[in-house]
Amino acid sequence: MANNSTSIYINDTSIRLMVTRGRRITKLADMPLDIGLADIDTPEKENQLAEKISFLLKSNKVNEKKIILGISGLHCLTRPVILPELPRPMVKEAITREARRVLPVPLEQLYISWQIVSTTQGKIQAFLVAMPRQIADMVMRVFAQAGCKPYLMDIKPLALARLAKESTALIVDVQSKEFDIIIMQQGMPQPIRTVSFPQESLPTQEKLDMVKEDVKRTVQFFNSNNNENQIQPGTTMYVSGEMADETDIYESLAHDLGFTPVLLTSPLKCIKQLDPSRYLVNAGLALKEIYKEGGVLLPNFNTLPEPYLPKQVPMSRLMAIPATGIAIGIIILLTVMVQNAAADINTAQSQLQNTQFILEKKQSDKKTILQAITDTQAQLTDAEQAYQVYSSALKSLNKTGELMNTDIGATVDNMVPDLYLEAVNHNGGELSINGKASTEQEVLEFVRNLEDTGRFSEITIASIKLSEDEEETYVDYSLTCILEENRN
Repeated sequence: MANNSTSIYINDTSIRLMVTRGRRITKLADMPLDIGLADIDTPEKENQLAEKISFLLKSNKVNEKKIILGISGLHCLTRPVILPELPRPMVKEAITREARRVLPVPLEQLYISWQIVSTTQGKIQAFLVAMPRQIADMVMRVFAQAGCKPYLMDIKPLALARLAKESTALIVDVQSKEFDIIIMQQGMPQPIRTVSFPQESLPTQEKLDMVKEDVKRTVQFFNSNNNENQIQPGTTMYVSGEMADETDIYESLAHDLGFTPVLLTSPLKCIKQLDPSRYLVNAGLALKEIYKEGGVLLPNFNTLPEPYLPKQVPMSRLMAIPATGIAIGIIILLTVMVQNAAADINTAQSQLQNTQFILEKKQSDKKTILQAITDTQAQLTDAEQAYQVYSSALKSLNKTGELMNTDIGATVDNMVPDLYLEAVNHNGGELSINGKASTEQEVLEFVRNLEDTGRFSEITIASIKLSEDEEETYVDYSLTCILEENRN
């Protein structure tokens, strides 16, 4: 029998509710909001939002308290991560270190969730999602006040990506206050961008111009960093949101960018009286539990922050029950043996043959125990050798990570005014830097500062050119820095 599933997607403008039974949508409802999530900063505002959620559920006769929760990607960060293959106990620490390196926000301000997508050719491919602790904690408090308990969570871009049918595609979703751009490459979301419009009341054409330019820049950035797997002209561009009803507009947008326009739709069944086009995020959330319907998206994990995950019984407690039973059995066995030994002692004087039999039996038991001790010592030696191998690998990883962090820190610390970094790539022996500056003078001064650090044996200006847009003239630059081998 198919189970009911209740999903709620909440962003800065509305709360959207979907109830499904198996693959069929049974209820859709929404409620507008007059305040953004980042602006809810008092208990009074939290209570008001909790009351709206409760009213939405009660008015639609939804009694289910366990929900799948979705939030906007506006304040969240995502990254694909590639690491060398490591022993599983070391993977979490390695991903945490990598997150600290690549994310622009201190980890202390974020909740990090991740999933290992594949392990091939000695490399681990993972995907991580980071969301602000302040917003996540506030949302969880609000749903607790509303009597709900989220047990699964996802961000909007991943929910939408779950609806795509091609493993390589673009997804563009335009809403009144924000728009999302997702590039899918072989089932893996690469860059994910959620961008706010300067103001909600912008004319439609101005919004489309912003979306068009941002899509163009995102694709160019991706292609410049993925020479072997570039997004090719003619790739499917899925469209959803406010452009969904404007066929001429989104087709024109896709063709101008060189892509094939396709309307993003839900694979869930729905009665004719309901319109699921505004609830695509909810559909993507529902597909988390029926993954075989969820397209070709590789990452599918619970982004619910660790403190709010359902509590699991620790393995130590599960082992405690059989361990206690074994201990009791051993005690009983020892008691019986002692009693038997006492009886044997009482009859030993008159039964010499029985005494000799008991002595031989104990000598045999002693040999068995000595063999067990020898086997245990051999296992201990193997464990110590494995520990030395893992310890050495961890020290090497720590040294490499600290060296890379210092290289990037030296680069950032030596920036000059009116110069900006857009991308910094570190491959161990070489640092590649891309960015913008007001004039060539700032770029040259930045290069001199980097040379003065003594960390680089050679710095090459790979490219530098003058560019301009509607508001200003600036210099695009690219540096290649060869690192000193004996730097500390």
